[in-house]
Amino acid sequence: MPKKTEFQNFGRNLDLKPRHFYTPENEVEVLEIMERHSDKVIRCVGRLHSWNNILDCQQVILDLRKLREVRTGTDDAGNFAEVGAGCQIKQLITELGTSRQWTLPSLGFITEQTIAGAVSTGTHGSGKHSLSHYVRSVRLAVYDPNSGRPVITELNSGDELRAARCSLGSLGIILSVKIEVRGQYKVEEQFRQYKEIEDVLSAEQEFPLQQFYLVPWKWTFFAQQRRETAGKSSRVAWLYHQYRYWVFDVLMHVLLLALTRAPAADACTRMALKRVIPAFVIQNWKVVSDSSTQLVMEHELFRHIELELFVQRSKLADAIAYLTQVLTKLGCNATTGQTGNAKDDAPSGPTTAFDHLQGKYCHHYPICIRRILCDDTLISMACRNDNASNPQEPWYSITLTNLHRGKNREPFLEMMPILTTELSTRFGARTHWGKLFGMSGAQINVLYPQLQKFLTIRQRLDPSEHFLNDWLRECFNNHGNLPEPTRLPPA
Repeated sequence: MPKKTEFQNFGRNLDLKPRHFYTPENEVEVLEIMERHSDKVIRCVGRLHSWNNILDCQQVILDLRKLREVRTGTDDAGNFAEVGAGCQIKQLITELGTSRQWTLPSLGFITEQTIAGAVSTGTHGSGKHSLSHYVRSVRLAVYDPNSGRPVITELNSGDELRAARCSLGSLGIILSVKIEVRGQYKVEEQFRQYKEIEDVLSAEQEFPLQQFYLVPWKWTFFAQQRRETAGKSSRVAWLYHQYRYWVFDVLMHVLLLALTRAPAADACTRMALKRVIPAFVIQNWKVVSDSSTQLVMEHELFRHIELELFVQRSKLADAIAYLTQVLTKLGCNATTGQTGNAKDDAPSGPTTAFDHLQGKYCHHYPICIRRILCDDTLISMACRNDNASNPQEPWYSITLTNLHRGKNREPFLEMMPILTTELSTRFGARTHWGKLFGMSGAQINVLYPQLQKFLTIRQRLDPSEHFLNDWLRECFNNHGNLPEPTRLPPA
């Protein structure tokens, strides 16, 4: 039955007020709902871990949480799992481990997302491809272009599959995905501090799964060095996980969140990031444990908003130097002076576009940086860059997390589109499709060489734009001379 409801996303920065909201029990119900609303725009939501209007729809929203069946098997291409769209990553990992001692080939920070939401927006971990890269086929509910009736189709090869691997929910309703899986494995992890990013990057040869953090106001790097190992789990792995959970997932967040509301918040925050939090990082403690435990953190415990930008390795050092300059400028009054680790040969400093924010925003959270290998997709953030000298060059995500609430978020939200434009123009940065998003259609067209191909496939599957909301239309503007679609009338 349809429900009239209002709800918010995880970051509580987006209100969703669809006229019709459904949680279908099975695929038959999905088709029935599509038949009933064939004159409306339909969007799907997962666990609402997105921070932009990709979720928004004022007409029909479906939550597919009841489509969560998992079936495993092996074929000529190897091990696979067929997974219902609404299955959460954490449920999938549990079922794979229990039934087959298998796991996913890549894991992100959190496992709360549904499989459909994760692949639709290019969710990734560190040191491997995004989850989208490993998808073998996608079953979609679409409207037949001839009859206009809802039907189920499967995309399993060529550019159609590449489009479906990261489609932003714009091709149709994802019912299930078939994804590559692998045997469970162990990961060794340790923390180390570095002053120079070149040293951090050099360590990737030995620790290909590492992710690292730029600590604001200290302006040094802490690398969470990780590598796959054949060794056994450490006897103290349980203790290490308790340490990591309570120190980083809980206490660090409690401290930083409290400081955002404290008197002299900026000065206290700078002191905490310079002196207090680094003191709790135990370096060179090597611990081996299951990948599903080592690679995952509890980043969902505290509500926040995020901006995540992707640059290629050859531009990473300059992008981080520039970001350091921007955050230093925003966190210091004009009379205070600026300090940072920018080098003499770093790119020119922040433009005057940031001037009105000087002294108004003190960044208060470690900046996470992760390497993603190039995806075999058309528009995931880590898809190949055919305009670059090395199209297969790895991408690095740079995540800025903000814990502010209410009006206190405004300086961060004002900074976001300016920073996005600056990093896009200077370093070819791409914005995460599922997070705060400050790019225009013109920028997207430049940054994604395969966008035209994606849009041709999208239009063929959904010529009447049943699955395209206003936000996606804006993203897909300035994309060339495609035939004019047959749009649905306004609700």
